[in-house]
Formats: sequence, structure tokens, C-alpha cells
Amino acid sequence: MIALVKRLAGSAPFWLPALLLVAVGANQLRLTRVENLSPWSGGGFGMFSTTDAPGNRHLHAFVQNEGIRREIAVTTDLQRQVRRATTLPTRTRLRALADELMLREYGNRVAWDEIEIQVWAVEYDPATLAPGGDLVRKEKFAVATP
Repeated sequence: MIALVKRLAGSAPFWLPALLLVAVGANQLRLTRVENLSPWSGGGFGMFSTTDAPGNRHLHAFVQNEGIRREIAVTTDLQRQVRRATTLPTRTRLRALADELMLREYGNRVAWDEIEIQVWAVEYDPATLAPGGDLVRKEKFAVATP
């Protein structure tokens, strides 16, 4: 076993592990800054510096048509998709969740023009520690006609 490790170590550049670690760290920073990844997910960089854990995020879904806006319930059977969308709220994940919500809520009947998905994080006031909400990401999607 030791001979195998020595042979593999001799064939790979000594700097490769460090380069991979830097690449993973840089990608983690990009995801948290650009794509709003929760710092508690992925590599966990910065996780103890924030309360922005996936469990402290939630979402709201609204449908709109001709000036009428209504919030729709997100059912528990979509819990896995909701967790993925709140942890890393990319446009693709929010679109997939919006499509699934519209399908489950209305089937093939088109009653609305657009759906809006909002991802919120719980933030605490530094002076009073009172909880409040912070909008992490908001996306609107046109409802596809059947």
C-alpha cells in the first residue's frame, strides 16, 4: 500500500492538491456571492460567520393575472425541491419549482399569466436581535400555455 502511494505521489505534480483546494474554495466563494448559495452548504466556508443556514430560508410563490396577485401554498410533497431552491436559488432551480407548482396547482388549465418565486432568509437586527426578513432572490416566469 505504501509503495502504491509513493508511486502515485511521484507521478502527480506536488502542487495539484493545493490547486484543487484553491479551485474548490474559489468556486464556493463565487457561488455564495453570485448565486446566493447558503454559506452552510457546499464546502462550508464561512458557515459559522452567519445565520444564513438553509433551515433559515423560506420561499413564497405568487401568481399574477391582469392586476390580480395571489400567494399560492407550497405543499410538503415539494419539500426536496424547495430545499434545493432555497439552498442555491439559481434561475434554473426556481424555474423548475415554478413549473411544478403551476402543474400541481392548476394542471393544464392556464389561469395566470406569470408566477413569481421569492427566496427569503431570516436576518437578526444586531442591536435588538429581533428577527426580520432579507430577500435573497426573486424571479418572475411567464406561465407556459398547454
